[in-house]
Amino acid sequence: IPDCGAMCSFITASTGVKPKYLGKPYRETVDFILDRTGLDISDIVFVGDRLYTDIATAYNHGAASLLVLSGETKAEDLINSEIKPDYVYDSLKEAAKAL
Repeated sequence: IPDCGAMCSFITASTGVKPKYLGKPYRETVDFILDRTGLDISDIVFVGDRLYTDIATAYNHGAASLLVLSGETKAEDLINSEIKPDYVYDSLKEAAKAL
């Protein structure tokens, strides 16, 4: 199944219109969450298994992040990544125990 980027490229090629990207790691996602919850960015922790989306959202916009290694990202991926999570756990179960 094509991912979002491939679908957007198809739409751009077909229509000549470049889409507006919404979702992680874009600012609109963070603003939507803040508007809907009334929380401050310092009160939010983004939890996920992808450095380039879930953790990048937090990293780029001043929120805390918690990476779980039970999905896409592996521990060795952190070595050369500019994006550094605040917390790293092997699984959500392990993260829940720590909280």
